[in-house]
Formats: sequence, structure tokens, C-alpha cells
Amino acid sequence: MKKRLLTGLVGLALAGGIFWGFHNNHSAENPLAQTKEQTFMLLTDVHFLAPELHDTGKAFTFIKATAAGKDLEYQTQSLQAFVAEALATKPQGVIITGDLTLNGEKISGEQLAKELAPLKEQGIALYCLPGNHDLYDGWARSFHGDKQAKTAQISPEDFKKIFPDGYKDARSTAPDDLSYALSVSPDYRFVLLDSNHYPMTESRAQPATGGSIRDSTMTWLETQLKEAQQNHQQTLVFLHHNLLQHNDTVNQGYVLDNAAEVKKLLKDYGVKVVFSGHIHAQDIMAEDDLTEIVTSSYNIIDHGYGLLKLNDSQVAYDRKTISVSNWAKGKPGLPAEVYQHDTYLKDLFLNDGERLAYETLLNQGITDKETLETGADFLGQVNLDFFQGNDGRTTTEVAELKKDPGYQLLAQDKFLKDYLDGVLQDKNLADQHWHSK
Repeated sequence: MKKRLLTGLVGLALAGGIFWGFHNNHSAENPLAQTKEQTFMLLTDVHFLAPELHDTGKAFTFIKATAAGKDLEYQTQSLQAFVAEALATKPQGVIITGDLTLNGEKISGEQLAKELAPLKEQGIALYCLPGNHDLYDGWARSFHGDKQAKTAQISPEDFKKIFPDGYKDARSTAPDDLSYALSVSPDYRFVLLDSNHYPMTESRAQPATGGSIRDSTMTWLETQLKEAQQNHQQTLVFLHHNLLQHNDTVNQGYVLDNAAEVKKLLKDYGVKVVFSGHIHAQDIMAEDDLTEIVTSSYNIIDHGYGLLKLNDSQVAYDRKTISVSNWAKGKPGLPAEVYQHDTYLKDLFLNDGERLAYETLLNQGITDKETLETGADFLGQVNLDFFQGNDGRTTTEVAELKKDPGYQLLAQDKFLKDYLDGVLQDKNLADQHWHSK
């Protein structure tokens, strides 16, 4: 229950390998390589569930209640709003760092690709990595009436066919997984790492939460880093799992199992920045000269995404948001919740945090309505601030918050006290913006 604070439906680690031999290592440059200045839009944890896989029945109502603040009903509209923003921004590419689908439903992957197809029509590349919910996920389901039914799962080969741009443009792909490298300009190389544990065939098991970089991929990664160094290119790394520990209380399964080894390799070759997702929260932190930027899930709160700008002297990242309510203005025939979507999405997320507070306090025997609301309101707002990256409070501000009756009440539970103490103040970097020196 308590781990819903970060991602909700998570699973135990399921070891698995894949060996299907699509490795290549050629010198053909990415078509983007002729452009000196570039812009990329960065999404993560979209968790798209195709509308044809559900109705408004009992089974879908239940899954919505366990979705940890994710919107599962109006995803088509929020994706269309993103596409409109991307077409106006005109980036060289859109990068999605995993959990494209709710639970690896093949229909969801195919439908997501269709929703994003206008990007390709305008020459905007779509570079995707799988997340821990995307491949051979035993939870792939449809929801109709009061029944859940198994639906086709995405295989690694399916993933390459559904989201082909990265593999088509790659200058090299890893031998044993879905990692690939792109030379996007004379100055920059992107390495997109498949950090997920998944089985080799269709599965009945829940998706693995944890991840690591395979030994063969580590060898391949070092080759990419060495080549980039020889070509005087700066390497930017993208993956689903985290390299650094962004939350002191909830981190097992989110940080790479072999993070220390990966960090050492990246630092040895002077990598300055890594981009990831998985925890759904917006956070930027640094360890020595290596910075990790975690973009918040596109499917919660304010539809956050990263705007990545590159030129020959600097890398810059800014967190941006999409207002579906503004996108919907003047469009007739949409559901009422779409016209008020910004408020709807915020309430959906706040209610999930508040529900956890209610459950914890009720388990402690507290039943007074006013007392319950005090704790719920406090946890809901603090949780919202953390996931949006608005937790850069001063020590004085934190001290005042700890005097709040809501904090005093929730702090009687050890887990919640540890969690609150960890997210009330971000002592790392500002979470909305970053640029290289």
C-alpha cells in the first residue's frame, strides 16, 4: 500500500535475458547529424491503455482505483494535446524513456504509435525505450464489464516494429537487448539503454520492478563511450531505471541493481548527464560531476515533459507542462472532464495521496473526520509538490511545515515520517531546470 506513493502497481524482480541477434555496428550517421542546434522533447511513463481495451464497467473502475493517480480515461486527448505542442515546437525528435503502455498490451503500443504518427509525418523522429511494464508483461489485460481478460503482450521484436525510428537511425545496437546509440550531431551521441528485466517468452507473471544493465550491454556501452570520445562527441544517456537514489525511503527496485558499476563507467568517460523516469516524480540530483534528470510521468498531475536543447557548447533541460484544458477550448463534443482536465488531473492525484493518509490513520484507530482530513490534506499537498519537483524549500520553511498538525499526526507512522522527511526538502538541485557548465 505504502509504495503506491511512487508508482502504484509494481512487481518483484523477474530475471530474464533475451538473445535474438539484431546487433549492428555501422558507421552510417543519423539524418539529424547535419544539424548543429537541436531540440528534443522528453516523455516518460505514459502508461497508455488503448480505449478499445476497456469500458466503464466494474473491472475498469477497480483498476482506476489502483492506478496511483494516473489518468486512464482521457489519455487519447492528453496525447493529442502533446502532439499539438510538439508540432508547434518542431523538435528534431521526441524521446520516450519507457513504460509507454499500462502493462505491455500490444494493442496499446500500436494505438500509441498511431496517436503519435503526426510527428513522423512532419519529420519528427520518435525514439523509444521500453520500461519495466512494456515487454512480455503478464498483467496485460482488457477490462469489460466485471471481467478482466488476457490480451496480447508486446515482444521485443514487436517493440522494434511498433517504434522503429530508433533502430532504423541507430549507428549501433546492443547484442542482447533493445539498447541503441544515435549520433545526433557532430557534437553529441545519444545512448538509450534497455535496463529492464523481462522473460524471453509470453509471461503470466507480474512485471519486474527492478532493473540492471546486462554484462554484454556494458561492454557495448563502453565501446560507444570510447568511440564518442574519439570523435569528440559528448554522450547523453537515457534509460528507464534510475542511476542515483532520488528517494531515501522508497528506492529498492527503482535504482539499477548494478548502479555503482554503471556510474563508474560513465564517470570514467566523462558523461555529464543521464535522463530517466520510473519513479514518476520530477527530480534532478548530482553525484560528483554526474547529474541525473528524472522527468515526471506524463500521465499524472500536470502532464510534465522535458525540453532538451543542444548546441555546440551547452546542454539545457527545462520542465514543461501541457494544459489539456487549454487544448480543448473551442473543440466541440469532448467529455466534460476534458474541458476541466487540469483540475480533474490534479484532484485525481491529490485524492490518491489523501487516500493513503486516511488508510494509515484509520489503521491507527483514528476515526474523527476533522483529524483524518487534516492528515490527508497535508500528505496530498506534500506529495503533489514532490512529484512536480516543487520541493526546494528552505530549512526554515521545512521547520514550519513540521509544526503543522498534519505532519505531527502522520509522523506517528514511521514509514510516513521517513517519507515526509525525505520529500519536504530537496537539498540537491532545482528540479525544473538544468544546464551544463
